[in-house]
Amino acid sequence: MANRKASSIVEPTTSYRHILDDLVRRIESGELAPGEKLPSTVRLAADYSVSISTIHRVTTTLEDRGLIRGVPGKGRYVRS
Repeated sequence: MANRKASSIVEPTTSYRHILDDLVRRIESGELAPGEKLPSTVRLAADYSVSISTIHRVTTTLEDRGLIRGVPGKGRYVRS
């Protein structure tokens, strides 16, 4: 069995949690201001080097928490 360093393996839930925590921090600090449009799903996936499905999971959680809202055909925005 190959020997791997634990730091070289990123668990999907770890990526999800890291991104979620980062976006919550950015919203709560005002870095992402109320009414501001979030970057696209594709852009966030590229910025965080994760799959689009991970970003969908994160944005769904942010919507469930009431931190962002989705506008069909327009994107996702930080709630006022």
